[in-house]
Amino acid sequence: MAIISEKALDFARDHITKYYDSDFFPKPPEFDALWYQWDEVKTELMSKNIGKLWVTPPRAMTIAKPKGGFRVVHQLEPVDAIVYTALACEIAVSVEAARMPSHEHIACSYRLSVANGSYFAGGSGWADFSTKTEEHATNYEFILVTDITDFYNQIYLHRLNNAIESADAKLKPISNDIEHFLSTLNSKSSQGVPVGPAASIVMAEAILIDVDSFLKDQGLAHTRYVDDIRIFANSKRDLSMVLERLTLYLYENHRLTVSSEKTFVLNASDFVKKHLHNIYVEQKVELLKTLEIFNPYTEEVEEIEVGVEYEDAIRQARLLEAIEKVIGYEHLDLALARSVIRTARRHSLPVLAEHLLANFQLFAPAVSDVALYLREVTDAALAIKLRPTIEGMLSSPALDNQLVRFWIEWYLAHYPEFLGSPKIHKYIFTGPNIENQALAAIATKNVAWVRNHKAGVYNLGGWARRAVLNASRVLPSDERTHWLKLFIGQSPVMLDRWVAKWVQETA
Repeated sequence: MAIISEKALDFARDHITKYYDSDFFPKPPEFDALWYQWDEVKTELMSKNIGKLWVTPPRAMTIAKPKGGFRVVHQLEPVDAIVYTALACEIAVSVEAARMPSHEHIACSYRLSVANGSYFAGGSGWADFSTKTEEHATNYEFILVTDITDFYNQIYLHRLNNAIESADAKLKPISNDIEHFLSTLNSKSSQGVPVGPAASIVMAEAILIDVDSFLKDQGLAHTRYVDDIRIFANSKRDLSMVLERLTLYLYENHRLTVSSEKTFVLNASDFVKKHLHNIYVEQKVELLKTLEIFNPYTEEVEEIEVGVEYEDAIRQARLLEAIEKVIGYEHLDLALARSVIRTARRHSLPVLAEHLLANFQLFAPAVSDVALYLREVTDAALAIKLRPTIEGMLSSPALDNQLVRFWIEWYLAHYPEFLGSPKIHKYIFTGPNIENQALAAIATKNVAWVRNHKAGVYNLGGWARRAVLNASRVLPSDERTHWLKLFIGQSPVMLDRWVAKWVQETA
């Protein structure tokens, strides 16, 4: 067993502060409590071996895919998120050193460089993947495209353990701890890494190191972006044989399977024309150039602007033009939508707010970006202006999805102007999410709601229990102090005590 280093824990704090703990959920207020008493938190986490730390299964919800269906996404408990982020930091440098050299442009995705709170200081690598694909397409007649079915959820944890040890034998103790940690997150299941934390990208790249080596040994050119693999040859027969060998290798060594629905052989030049240089893609690229550099595979925005700095009026016109094009497509282009929304958010431009809400059914798969954008640009005046639209939106079928509803409640719960609407007030306070009710109670100073939940707080789950603790800041000081002191002195859960202390000292 190993102990997490202070350096890795400090990296975890920087990463979660600058970016996120999960790409699919609002960042919970518990992190403010943990940062408030960070020295104490670090001391606790470094006081015992990783295998002795308390681990709780993450919450899981579904998010709709733009063309139908759902995928399961996760959010770890806040302390677990810190631990997982730190564990990935501990192995990232060794994993990167064991990968195919970056100059070969085989493993293009997420070249690991730990700096300034990021695992990926060098960027996401999508441009390298596209460039290498085009280069190979000019040299070979055919391309085999394939990817791995439900990759993150199917990663076999013992194989991940082996991959980390293979990268650096000195990591064996921590690779054992990572397997145990992830197995405990999975309620002892031996498969799957959480979908949402950036740390899982490090794990995914570790598991694919030997797959790249295997493919290189086949003597055919290939390039890869996460589990999206492209192999090139002048013979369809060669590609068929390597696909068969790859299928068997993945099964025997990783218990992974290739996706039959996403596996095909094409003329390489036709693939480039159809998938990299069709009219739609070209228009999209030109549009993105006016906004920012964007990674269309992972739906991540590189935090760099290109081109001329437009005045706000011109930028707003560009954003409106872009969002109208997005609305006009048959299906939501998630990459383009997120790029447009994130640009508007970064510049705090409210010009998209009414368009997003009026077309909310379409934009539901991008709900996290929609909600974060609205939270950034909404003030009291805009909230009052948007309230009728919001009231009408509450009947949208998109809100039947648990995660979509969670995000919209989270956004609305911050504004007394929204909560002044009887319809919105009822929607939140009779809904299923105590965490968002607690935020609404804080926004409206709803003492009655807090008192109503105090008595049964020990019967609530961890997320809800801590939400009630946080909402107690609206209670009269004597009542709040007495109750929180009981929690600090008696709660068996360390995170509860940290949250209670934070509320007591900051209310």
